[in-house]
Amino acid sequence: GEQLNSLIEKAISGNPSLLAMSERLIAQGEQATILGSKILPTAQADVTGSRSKRNLIGFNLPNGSTSFTSNSFTSGLNISWELDLWGKLADARDSAEKSFRASEMELQGAQISLAGQVAKGWYEVIEGSQQVLLAQKSAVSLAQNQNFVEERFRKGLANALDQKLAQTGTAHAKAKVLALQGQLDASKRRLNILLGKYPSVLLDQNLSVPADLTSLEVSQSSPSILLANRPDLLAAEQKAQASGLDLAVARKNFFPSLSLTGGPGSRSDEFENLLDNNFRTWGINGSLSQPLFNGGRLRAAHRQAKALQAAAWADYGSHALNAFVEVENVLAAEIRLAEQEDLMELAAQSAEDASKLSWERYQRGVEAIFNALENQRRAFDARSQVYLIRKQRIHNRIDLHLAQGQFPLSE
Repeated sequence: GEQLNSLIEKAISGNPSLLAMSERLIAQGEQATILGSKILPTAQADVTGSRSKRNLIGFNLPNGSTSFTSNSFTSGLNISWELDLWGKLADARDSAEKSFRASEMELQGAQISLAGQVAKGWYEVIEGSQQVLLAQKSAVSLAQNQNFVEERFRKGLANALDQKLAQTGTAHAKAKVLALQGQLDASKRRLNILLGKYPSVLLDQNLSVPADLTSLEVSQSSPSILLANRPDLLAAEQKAQASGLDLAVARKNFFPSLSLTGGPGSRSDEFENLLDNNFRTWGINGSLSQPLFNGGRLRAAHRQAKALQAAAWADYGSHALNAFVEVENVLAAEIRLAEQEDLMELAAQSAEDASKLSWERYQRGVEAIFNALENQRRAFDARSQVYLIRKQRIHNRIDLHLAQGQFPLSE
């Protein structure tokens, strides 16, 4: 329980892919803020100064000068505002917010998916450790049997065929240990990668084998209830709603737009007079713009937005159907795997009993060594299958948690 939960927390906080998604989500949130700001006025303070000289040829000035210089200083607060007459800017803002929420759901979905991969990797390492221990136990048992056969061979109680078969069984068992150890090391490397660490065969903690590998509970709720919180469905819904707002924006682009600009200020030939109320100025301008001809750009954009909206809702329907299939499949697989585990456990116990009896019969000289070795191999394979099916069952339960949009945390 606590081991798995701790690993999931480490993966979510240290996985590079999730960190990248988190940063992109922050950037998208800022983009939503940028689009939302367009609905508000903008204000900008300006202070300008200029000095100019003019030549006055043909003018008889009293002092006989033919040119003069002048200064001009202005200050002002320039305010610009596009009035949202039709709600176009509000729709664009709301679309950006829904796209941001969709990205939030996608990040949550990625976190849940990573948690599922970590949980599966955790049980993969546990099952791999069990397989290695089983193979080592089998190799030790076969080596002991080989020593017994060779002792009988030296005494003339066993033939060369028995000796060679015993040697073959031991060598094969030792090779199996090496192969399974390689698979276990690969599982550990994959788990470390998920944790955002170097792909080493070393883990920060030894993963203990729980008493019940199938401790994750299975909810028997209806699929529609199970899917209520799936992040991918919620994200698809937000995207579809955003596409509807984008279509509204494309339609409202055909309408006129009204903008206002202006603001208070001051003007003087002397800089120090800019703060004098006697030199105050103000102005306001209005602009009404109606699109007339743009080469079909607005109509094409409207058709594009309409098609994207239809595609977004179709994607939502596809996600929903796939989600229902996932839930139905894992619920059905739970029943089948539970029956398989019970049957395989019975088969393993019977095979182990048969192996013990077969070896005892060989020791009494009433059983061929080939049969004894074959029965021992069957016992090993049957017990190995129990571990494998148990892992498949817990993986299936993890898949059910993912299908429900839940973190596969154990109690």
